Amino acid sequence: MSRVTTTILVSSALRNAQASGIFASVLRQGDDRAGTIFVEVEVSFSSSHLYGRQVSFDGDYEWVCLTGEDPVASAVVAERLEKEASRDPDCWVICVQDPKGRNIFTLDEVSG
Repeated sequence: MSRVTTTILVSSALRNAQASGIFASVLRQGDDRAGTIFVEVEVSFSSSHLYGRQVSFDGDYEWVCLTGEDPVASAVVAERLEKEASRDPDCWVICVQDPKGRNIFTLDEVSG
């Protein structure tokens, strides 16, 4: 069974974001086929959430907020992303600016 490449997954999420009126951009492009994706969701000028995709117990992927339930200082997210990129140079970083705090990779789950 083949998996959807990271490039296709990111492109689809960016199109969904645009259609929903959410600004999103690629800050760091990683491996086209299998790069890890991190999503920084800026809820204000100085605070953000950081999401990462993990494999669940049943083998599916799920999005997890890596910084906890409440937004944290954007500097904290930037520091975490720097560490992640040093460990995994093939990772992707997507930046989303949305006061509602929506992760563009889960828009279909929320609206559907």
